[in-house]
Amino acid sequence: MKNFGATGRKTTGFASPAQGYDERAIDFNSLLVKHPAATFIFRLESGDLEDLGVPRRALLVVDRSVKPVINDFAVIRHDGLFLCRLLAARKGCTVFTDGRNDITPGDGDTEIIGKVTSYVKEMSHDFSY
Repeated sequence: MKNFGATGRKTTGFASPAQGYDERAIDFNSLLVKHPAATFIFRLESGDLEDLGVPRRALLVVDRSVKPVINDFAVIRHDGLFLCRLLAARKGCTVFTDGRNDITPGDGDTEIIGKVTSYVKEMSHDFSY
């Protein structure tokens, strides 16, 4: 009895180790978003956090359902402006900082919007030297 494959040709040898393996596309939502109903994207327009490693124009993934703790980045509303700052401890007090200037909660109108869970950096297309 002859063994014929789907093409009608005789098959010989072993099946490919990759046979039946279907590579799934990368789903950034499943990688970056844990609470979809409470998550939004915030583009950081300023370079305020470059000293802390967050580049200008980064896309911040912000989860409103997670409370930030010390050493987390958070999006806050301060005096009507939306800012991203690092939550830090200074002399026993909690502050929001960009590495240069501190904002003390309660100093003006300050509200925590959500914790930054990750960010995406776009690659620069300017390769001039």
